[in-house]
Amino acid sequence: MAIKVLFFDTDALLKKFIEEDGSKTVRWLTAPQTKVKYALHFVINEQVCSEFERKIRLFVKRNRITETTAERVLRQFLNYHKNKNFRVIGQKIISNVKKETTLDTAINDLKLKRGKNDWDAIHYQSIVNALAVYGGKSHPILVSCDVKFSKKIATKGFRVINPMKQKPDEIKLIFA
Repeated sequence: MAIKVLFFDTDALLKKFIEEDGSKTVRWLTAPQTKVKYALHFVINEQVCSEFERKIRLFVKRNRITETTAERVLRQFLNYHKNKNFRVIGQKIISNVKKETTLDTAINDLKLKRGKNDWDAIHYQSIVNALAVYGGKSHPILVSCDVKFSKKIATKGFRVINPMKQKPDEIKLIFA
């Protein structure tokens, strides 16, 4: 069975911790029994980690969650999920035999606008460079609620899960 590598963006990761559209699907997707049954490997990049904390703090400012909830979520993420359930990768390649994808290459590949879509380019860059070090067969899948970014990633051959639009039965077909 091939390992399915799921790369989460910030909005998809937030749904694991904050109740909103798509949360139920993300919780099912990241449940231990789903992870084992479908041979899933969860990955986030450093940018997602910093953006996650920033958005949690923003939710407090906008009164979407309390300070107590924010502290609980951050503690839960940092102490249990970060680098345990969700492997954190950088933007740089770890292999010395494959060419590294640069930020400029990522921007050009996805036809993004420099300065406007740099976050998307950094996310794509980390995915491509992380895959360069995986040996054997892997099936990379982006988990994202960003429709525009997802469409661009799909043009590069990646499969995409949108937890706001797809339910577990549809996602299981992606894993088959």
